[in-house]
Amino acid sequence: MKKMLLLPLCLILWSFTQSDTPLEKYLTRITDPDIIKRDLATIAVWNSNPKKEKDEKITPQSQWELLYYYHSGWHEHSPNHRIDISEVYVGTPGNTLVGQTLLDFTKSPHQAALIYSDNPLMVNLLSEERGAPYNGKWVVFSLRDNRICLRYVHSYPNGNQSRWYHRKEYYFQLK
Repeated sequence: MKKMLLLPLCLILWSFTQSDTPLEKYLTRITDPDIIKRDLATIAVWNSNPKKEKDEKITPQSQWELLYYYHSGWHEHSPNHRIDISEVYVGTPGNTLVGQTLLDFTKSPHQAALIYSDNPLMVNLLSEERGAPYNGKWVVFSLRDNRICLRYVHSYPNGNQSRWYHRKEYYFQLK
């Protein structure tokens, strides 16, 4: 009988210790407002000047350094009770991930393969509305200097009681 009671308790405790992402071990959360402002400015420059001539592809053998993770958006669980999200994480120096890790990380039953785009503005337009083609999909676009952004947007802006817009962006540099 004790084992039957202990098992659910262990499962609950185990679920709280699991990270949201296997990439979390490569990241450090930034809390200093000045550093956040500087890093967000860097990310904005990268996004405003995407690479056009050739896309960088994530292959199983490719090597990537995780530079930044930016989680932004909002959620509202009842009308007029909105919670804004803005979290910046920086990659630990010297981290290297194999492309297969990224490909496994982005696998889902709703998406057969990564989507590659050459236009971050188009990615925004095609992912923000409920039912948009990129909503709930991992999209990769190339940036200058062998960098890529791996973006996931999950948006449900027109719900009755619950509404949300979550954007997760991982920035990598080819090693």
